[in-house]
Amino acid sequence: MSDKEARKYFENMPYGDDAKSSEIHGRQNQQVINQMVTGLVRKYDESMAVGDKSAASSYSGVIKNIAKSLDNLKEIKKQFATYYGGGTGGKKLFSNWTNINEFDIPFFLEKGQIAFDDQLQPILSVIAPDGKNEVVKRIADITQDWVVKGTEEADYMKMQQDAVKQSNTMGQPLDFDVDWAVDNILANNDAWKSFASDKVGGRYFLQDYIIENQDKIQSGEISDEMLHPTSFNPEFDTRLHKYYSNRIKRAFNPNYQTPEEIQEAEELKLRNNNNKA
Repeated sequence: MSDKEARKYFENMPYGDDAKSSEIHGRQNQQVINQMVTGLVRKYDESMAVGDKSAASSYSGVIKNIAKSLDNLKEIKKQFATYYGGGTGGKKLFSNWTNINEFDIPFFLEKGQIAFDDQLQPILSVIAPDGKNEVVKRIADITQDWVVKGTEEADYMKMQQDAVKQSNTMGQPLDFDVDWAVDNILANNDAWKSFASDKVGGRYFLQDYIIENQDKIQSGEISDEMLHPTSFNPEFDTRLHKYYSNRIKRAFNPNYQTPEEIQEAEELKLRNNNNKA
């Protein structure tokens, strides 16, 4: 499914705020929902007719739960449309970390199916990209892996610009603690996921990391697992922090060297001296 098709759909959303929660996922799904609710209403009426208020109350509760679930799903679709670009002037707010192509886009473009399990809870499904298998989710599962970009990139770039401005002040240190500030940015609302996968200040972290460490990657010193996006979680890994803090430190001092670079330079100097001897 093309990005153009998806953007056209969300920019010209065929449903308004007054649309029923049961009708915004396509006619086929609306029929499934209506049939389910109609059957439950009939059972409710039958129970009331024979004076079985307990059963009637049970059916009423199920109908209300279905309505609430569908209302939640409607709100999620509205959120998705906004984050995808329909409500933000064409700018997609989803981080590259979020895989929206497998389930979200096809489902919200009315290419998915809604069914009900044994407990009459909605089950959502789409055909997987391989064209054979299904991707199945509960309503509560849809947003759990969403990563939406906030102001973190702008905050980081302001820090970098401040560092460049202050670099003209001879002998004066930066007026903020770089390591502390970068830690705060990465920890804010899981922003590290966006910093690991999106372009920040015109550069991709992972692209730079692979180029800088290509020898270690080829030798196996850096394994494939260490290149998986989740491996850069700053709760147990410092690579993201070092990369982004070093960019600011070099913006302030173009000659800045990391402790590792200083050590490598000293080892190289020692080897050269030994070779001369």
